[in-house]
Amino acid sequence: MHLEVLTEKGKEIFSRLDRFNKFYLAGGTALALQIGHRASIDFDLFSKKEIQKDFLSEIEEAFPGENISVVVNNPDEVTVFVSETKVTFLKYPFPLIYDLVNYESVNLATIKEIAGIKAYTIGRRGSFKDYVDLYFILSEKYFSLNEIIDVAEKKYGSDFNSRLFLEQLLYLEDITDTEIVFLKDSVDKKELRKFFEEEIKKIKI
Repeated sequence: MHLEVLTEKGKEIFSRLDRFNKFYLAGGTALALQIGHRASIDFDLFSKKEIQKDFLSEIEEAFPGENISVVVNNPDEVTVFVSETKVTFLKYPFPLIYDLVNYESVNLATIKEIAGIKAYTIGRRGSFKDYVDLYFILSEKYFSLNEIIDVAEKKYGSDFNSRLFLEQLLYLEDITDTEIVFLKDSVDKKELRKFFEEEIKKIKI
């Protein structure tokens, strides 16, 4: 795992996530830990189950002595800041397609699973980070665009529209969140669009 993608506080938080064994780490941080492409400071943890009413007390027990501020607290989502690091626990009803990766007793979604999640997110209008994450998955040849679409279709069924996803993949004009600390070669929106155009030419739908 590429622990260098985390801040020192992030490493402390990650070391305590094993207490939440009903959740798995997904999103950009889970991907960055596995491929080391960019720094990441937030933690997104998913579970198929509804979040219990007393869950905040579990968070407080996991991070004793930390300043915890609550942003969202409902059965579908609990988001807190542990000091200045955002940690989100989310009820995520979609099935896991692949077995989880376990590192130091923390469960993480696989690179392929995350790729499918990113495709779904971009199809519904993702952030610049989502495009960058998918770029590195494709450019480093972890999986092809066809494989990623296949994962998203299995995971989301009719909730995923492959054609809409491909359209959104090339529409970066209104994406403004470009503040990323790259740990590998950086890429901008123009380069992303050109790369995705070439990748789309290769796919078979």
